[in-house]
Amino acid sequence: MLPTYDQKKPTKTTLPTFNTRNPDASQTINLTPCFVYFNLTICSLTTLYRAYEHSDYPVVAFVVFVYVSYFVLDKCLAVYTGLPRGEQSVKKELLRFTLWGLSSAILFGFAYQFGTFMHLSAVVLMYCIAVSSSLLLFYAYYIVDDQNHTGCSFCDPMPPHSSCPNQEKTNNSDNV
Repeated sequence: MLPTYDQKKPTKTTLPTFNTRNPDASQTINLTPCFVYFNLTICSLTTLYRAYEHSDYPVVAFVVFVYVSYFVLDKCLAVYTGLPRGEQSVKKELLRFTLWGLSSAILFGFAYQFGTFMHLSAVVLMYCIAVSSSLLLFYAYYIVDDQNHTGCSFCDPMPPHSSCPNQEKTNNSDNV
């Protein structure tokens, strides 16, 4: 006989993680970045070893470039998100250019590397993806970020320390 479930009674299931056992979640350690760095390092080293054994030095250079660029992008993104949204400075412009330029270089590098062994139609598709992704990143970093973030439904809520013309309106609506 099949078990019956009460549809009216909501159940909340949580996995037994460190966050669910500790009521003070601010003291927890997020291991996801450590796992990502470890996985990227292992995959990069094995790819470097295989490429070096087959004397494929352009792939060795590309993998080293992607590996180093990933860490530079991670650091630049951490610094960029820590800056106030309304700030206009040379540092912010340099970070924007670095984020957009390195990401675009990685995308075009992958399109080039895959273009060496794929059919022409797939290569054209890869370059179209690289161009559209680069344009999307440019739009996100240079056009959307320069706006006041009003009417932008996909943006994060503005932090309290930044200046926003609608901040008083949103704070008053939360109290209602």
